[in-house]
Amino acid sequence: MNEPTQGRKVGISRFFELLGRDLWPLYKSGFLCVLGFLPGTVLAVLGMMGGSALLTVAGGVVGGLVGGPFLSGMIDTVLRALRDEPGYWWHTYKRAWKQNWKQSLLPGALLGLFVGSWAQMLRIQAESGSTSTVMWVASLVGIFVCTGFFAWLLAQVPLVDLPFTQLAKNAGLMFFGFFPRTVAAALLLAAYWGATLLYLPATIITILAFGFWLPVTVALMILYPGLDKVFKLEETLAARRDAEIEERIAENGPKFDR
Repeated sequence: MNEPTQGRKVGISRFFELLGRDLWPLYKSGFLCVLGFLPGTVLAVLGMMGGSALLTVAGGVVGGLVGGPFLSGMIDTVLRALRDEPGYWWHTYKRAWKQNWKQSLLPGALLGLFVGSWAQMLRIQAESGSTSTVMWVASLVGIFVCTGFFAWLLAQVPLVDLPFTQLAKNAGLMFFGFFPRTVAAALLLAAYWGATLLYLPATIITILAFGFWLPVTVALMILYPGLDKVFKLEETLAARRDAEIEERIAENGPKFDR
């Protein structure tokens, strides 16, 4: 799934290593994310059940605005796990939430707009039964492009403090610069959320059990080498750890009176 980093396990072995060590933080951050998106999801589901496209899309936008900071906090949790970064989860989660909530609002709202529109489109095309093959292909290509773009965009929010335009530019460059990883992550996320949204409310149990944390963890495992190459995550973390070690040695070293 990705190249070895500093002697780490890769692929399925790495995935189960993360689950064995960080399952509880991942689940807790994912559950909080589900709660954050709940108000908008309720509106969207009511819109889909009532055949109201406006309410469905509005629910998506509300869900993205309210849930965006929670999604950013969960992504921060996943990235810290992928970096093998130590720390008390609740402390680091609250700090990430406070630092990133403003920056996450616009990406969250746009994500909600996309998901609400996507859910309504899938419902209409599935119920019509007469949608042309060209329309289905165009819809699926659009879903793939948006899913891949948002994966790179949202992954940056906990990592760098940049204007939205720069985040979007970076996302576009990484989308094409690491295209095989984009394809793998986008297909995974599109398949998971496509099935989840299409079969609501039957998939509510799936959301409660695996929600956001499982697909996002696997997707970020795929994208992480690209993020590391662009933002030097491992190099920065190693430098920070070296500085902390030197500081502790200086504080705890022997003192000599002159």
